[in-house]
Amino acid sequence: MSRVIHIIVTVLILASLILQILALLGNFNGLRSVYIARLELTNPPSSGGFFDDLLDKATNTISDRLPDYFTLALFIACEGKSTNETVCTPPAFGYHYNTTGILQTVQNQIPDWVHRALTGIQGGVFIPSVIFCFILLCYNLYHQVSGHRAKHSFGWCRKIMIFLVSAIAFLFCLATFVIQIVVYNMLKSGINKVKSSLFGGLIDDVVIIDTKSGPSIWMSLAAFICLFFVTVLLCVSVCCIGGGRSRRTREDNSYEMDRV
Repeated sequence: MSRVIHIIVTVLILASLILQILALLGNFNGLRSVYIARLELTNPPSSGGFFDDLLDKATNTISDRLPDYFTLALFIACEGKSTNETVCTPPAFGYHYNTTGILQTVQNQIPDWVHRALTGIQGGVFIPSVIFCFILLCYNLYHQVSGHRAKHSFGWCRKIMIFLVSAIAFLFCLATFVIQIVVYNMLKSGINKVKSSLFGGLIDDVVIIDTKSGPSIWMSLAAFICLFFVTVLLCVSVCCIGGGRSRRTREDNSYEMDRV
């Protein structure tokens, strides 16, 4: 039973690590479809008529200047048209980058305190979350290999250490998921406020902006669920199964001593 739990724990940690790495590398080459949020800009339907024809001309002029979508990942923002290649910013902390076009305009509208906050979150949560998950994987493998060779239960120091590392990795991964949810909701709320303020709320007559959540959020959700089960299984393994094996070891030793 203990060996089965160890295998399950290793698979779950590895799955969580892979999911977090994919989320961390969102919008890099080959991972353009991994992002936190996607803003889709489409033309409103036309009902015909003289004024609608004039509005269509204005809409088409704006559409030629605007991309069809924006995507926001953990370190990179991208824009693109269905007929053109996607243009992305270089990876940067706090979304500080030098580029051209609308992405640079958007970057210039971000206040300095937001840049600093994003830098702290990226460097203090997202990256350490992956690092702690990798440490947990290595420590779990060492824990299993050394336990198999020693063929005895571990002391409380080892038990507390592996449980502590798993709990830290789980909390960091949970924070990554929560922060992405907050960023997505803030972005969606900000877009709705802008839409309400521009042209007296008639912006939808010019361009329709639709905000959608991206795969990065759900990858982080799956990653922290994996680590939650890892934490529970490790707790069961080191506290219950390990204790039972320790008692059996003491009983066997006592039996051998009695025979002598």
